[in-house]
Formats: sequence, C-alpha cells, structure tokens
Amino acid sequence: MKWGSWSFHKKVWAFLLTFTYGSILVSVLLVSYIYQEVYVGAEEERLLSLGRNLATQHTPGELNEDFIQRAEAHNDVSTTQIYVVQNPRELSACLPFEIDYQTFISEEERRQLLNGEYLVKMGYEERIDRNVLAVVTPLVEDRVLDGILYVYVPVSSIQEVFLPAVPVLVLLILVLFVILYLSGSRFTTYVTKPLTTMQLATKKIAAGDFSSRVPIHTGDELGQLGHSFNEMANALEIEDVRKQTFLSNVSHELRTPLSYVKGYSEVLLEDEQLREDQKEFVSIIHNESDRLSKLVNDLLDLAKIQGEQEVLSAEPTVLSALIDEAAASYLPSARKKGIEIITSNDESIIALIDPNRIKQVLHNLIQNSLHHCQSGDSIKCTLTLERANICKIMITDTGAGISKEALVHLGERFYRTDDARTRKYGGTGLGVAISKAIIEKHNGTIHYESELGKGTTVTICLPIVDEKDQPND
Repeated sequence: MKWGSWSFHKKVWAFLLTFTYGSILVSVLLVSYIYQEVYVGAEEERLLSLGRNLATQHTPGELNEDFIQRAEAHNDVSTTQIYVVQNPRELSACLPFEIDYQTFISEEERRQLLNGEYLVKMGYEERIDRNVLAVVTPLVEDRVLDGILYVYVPVSSIQEVFLPAVPVLVLLILVLFVILYLSGSRFTTYVTKPLTTMQLATKKIAAGDFSSRVPIHTGDELGQLGHSFNEMANALEIEDVRKQTFLSNVSHELRTPLSYVKGYSEVLLEDEQLREDQKEFVSIIHNESDRLSKLVNDLLDLAKIQGEQEVLSAEPTVLSALIDEAAASYLPSARKKGIEIITSNDESIIALIDPNRIKQVLHNLIQNSLHHCQSGDSIKCTLTLERANICKIMITDTGAGISKEALVHLGERFYRTDDARTRKYGGTGLGVAISKAIIEKHNGTIHYESELGKGTTVTICLPIVDEKDQPND
C-alpha cells in the first residue's frame, strides 16, 4: 500500500510510532557510543599514562625484582592489574619455543614494540580468561626488548552492561507504549475527527444536501476551518433556496402564457387557409412551446419533490406489474428502431411505494435507454430480491454508454450527457434528477454504471414490505 493512499489517521499513527521507536533506537545507540568512546576512551588514556610512568622508572638491562615489585604493587590497591613480562618465550612470540605456548603478544605486535610503539588491546584474553582493555608498554633500549608492562582493566561488553537492565527497559517500553497508545488515540481523534466529519459533510453538499454542518468544539485552526466550512454551506443553502424559488416562480409565470401559445398554435394548424410555409412556422412554434411546457412542468415537479410539500401516496404495490407496464408502453417504438426490450421479474416482491412516482422513474429510465440504443441493441429490466427487506431493479442496455466524466454528474439538474441527442428527442436534462429525487424520497438508492460503447446499467434499491406485514387474501 502506497503512503499517499493511507488515511490521515494512519499517517499520524505511523509518525508517532516511528518517532517513538526511532527515539528509543537513537537513545540505545547514543548510550552505546558514550560507553565505547567516552568511558573506554578515558580508561585507555589512564592506562597509557600509568604504563608510561612506570616505564620511566625502568633502567636499561635485565628487569630487577625491585622494579617488578613496585609495578605489581598496584594490583593490591586498584582494579587496574599490571603484569611485568620478561619471559623470553613470551617476548619472542613463541619462536623458536613451543608453538602451543600462549603469549600476550604476537610476532607483529612484537615488531611494533621494538619500534617503541604502544599497543592497545580490547577483547577476550585467553591468559586472563575474560574481556579486558589492555595497554602494552614496551621496555626497550637500542631495539632490545627487555620486557613489557601489560596494564589492563577488566571491561564488560555493551550487552553485559545492559543485561541486568533488560527487565527494567522492557517494562519502560511497555509503559511507554501504553502511554503512547492512550495519548496517540486522543491526539489522532482530536486531529482527524473534525476532518472526517468535514469530509462526510462535503460529500453531502456535493450530493445536493446544503443543510449539512460540522460541529465546532475548538478555536484553533481546525475550529476556524470548520467555521469557514459552515459559512460556505450556509451561503450555498441560501443560494440554492433562492434559485429554487426563482425557478418555481418563473415556471408558474411561464405556464399560463405557454398554454396560450400552445393552444393558439394548435388552432392555427387546423386552419386550412394557411399556406404550407405558414403551417411550417406555426408547427415550429407549437413544438417549441410544447418543449418549453415540458421543461416548466419538470421544473415544478422537481421543486415539488425536493420540497416539503410533496407527500408520497405510498401503498403496497406489486413491482413486477409496474415494470411490465412501463416496458410494454415502449415496445412499439422499440420494435420500430429494431431494439429488443426484455423483462425478468420476481412477481412475489411487494414494495411500499407511490406507484405513480415509481412509474415516472421507470418511464424516464427506459426512455433514456431507448434514446441511447441503435438497431440491434437490447434493453433488459429485471427485479430481484437483494436482501431480506431490499429489492433491486436493474435496467441494462447495450447502447452507446456514458463516459466516466459524464457519469459523475448524472443527477444534477439540467445536466445532459449529449446536448445534440437530448435536443433531438426533446429532453430537458431534468429526468435523471427527478428520478433520483423520487427514489431518495422512498428511502432508496439509485446507482449508474456505464462504459462507452458497451452500454449502461441503472440499479435501484427500494425497501419492500415484510411478508408478515402483507395483507392476507
């Protein structure tokens, strides 16, 4: 899963967890560095200084007992241990002595000592049987190695240092995790809940519900964003009400003069004294007035459905009969165009609906399918039981289809997927919007799926009447 597709809630949690455990890792590495570089480094300098001081007390030649006793006297009063080595086998790295003899220095190290260099060794020493930090100081004169001072202090590995503290560290990490979980949950909820609420409200506004608002609990940037959102939603709602009122008023005002124009044009068309060109002009007037009348009626119908004045006359209805009736009314025009209409319905499904309004939806959808189909295409209407209390109506055609860009806007008032085609068949661009409003008024849903060149499928889900609530015959 890509980072960009994660929700904001997940991103906040990922950041908190990464920051916390990254901090723990950095702390462990920092402590390890301090132990290795600071503590061990300081001990190394101290051992070097001690070895040099003792080396200055050595007189060239064979090591005497007095020097050895003074050097090894430190062993009784300090954790720092000193070995004074003068054994030829150890100083010559075994050769020509026994190969298996354990020595403090190797042949390479012996060469460095002959050059007056100091050796620093850290790790496990077999002769001492433990981890040590050791400084080897040469007692050399004229490239003759009289002996060495093996000054060392026992050290523990970083794992041994932290091993006793592991239970405490585990407990601290668990406590930290609990604190992080509790505080992180509160923090992410505080940050993401207003954004999630705003996202849902935005979707409602995009769907045409301008009454959606977001609650404001804080005065910070999120609260200010919510306040701005509510102001925007309020402005949109006021503008939408104004627009609906304007369209309703205009539609009412246009209805009467349009009816006059349409009526007088019909009378003129019946006048036999008109010339052919005059009849043609009157026919255009009649057709356009008829189209405008349909637009006005659709506008009033949509305003009525979306407003509070629309009351559904719901009654238990056999849906299959409605679908068969709606499909049958388009059979003649479908046959004329060479289009096949097929129905496949579950006759047992009864829904509590307003039959006139649902019939209006079916007519709108089947008519749209006919307009987008050509000879050889087909339209199939099916009714099935989706769930225990939900039925599904599907109207599928094999016509021209709708582009993805246009599909997003279906249901918007006056939106037309094809202006030329819609004008040809007298469409107003309101049929889909009216259908959507009617279905939502029935507490149902309507969904469109389409692909250019492959056809369109409209799916309607409606609540049905429970069998125990159906009237007995």
